[in-house]
Amino acid sequence: MKKLILIMVAMFSFLSCENPSVEDGLASLEASLVELQAAMAGIDVDQMLVDVSSMQTQVETMQIDVDTYNEEAAGWLVQIENILSNLADLQVIIDNAATTEQTDALLADVQGMSAMIDQLVLIADYDADGVINGLDQCPETILGVTVNNSGCSVAQLEAIASSTASSTTSSTTGG
Repeated sequence: MKKLILIMVAMFSFLSCENPSVEDGLASLEASLVELQAAMAGIDVDQMLVDVSSMQTQVETMQIDVDTYNEEAAGWLVQIENILSNLADLQVIIDNAATTEQTDALLADVQGMSAMIDQLVLIADYDADGVINGLDQCPETILGVTVNNSGCSVAQLEAIASSTASSTTSSTTGG
């Protein structure tokens, strides 16, 4: 391109008559061409290609990073939705939870039922000997054995007497 312009300038100056404004214009044009050649000589095209390649690699890396971040963000959104759902479930539980007054009333009911159960235990006869638990001094009588008004069989009374006698003897002889 430069050569073509120089050839045209040379031909123009050769063919043209001497016109000072044209000659000044051509001189200015030649000076501009020299400056352009100097600027073009200072450009390192190979380094520019290396720089562009490096930028391309950086852009590709950034795109991978953005894609990874987007995937992580999608996972975070799912976790946030789960947390919000759990919070909503907890809010329902809290809304349905008993007040202090309701809890106190329930506790009083449980204590009342506990007292009734204790009374039922006292009037029950676990060993089926005909003496209620509240009066039964021998609560583990064998089924079908005759007992006295305290719920003890003859064998149990003898065992109690023997145990009492041996503990009395050991306390008097041991002391």
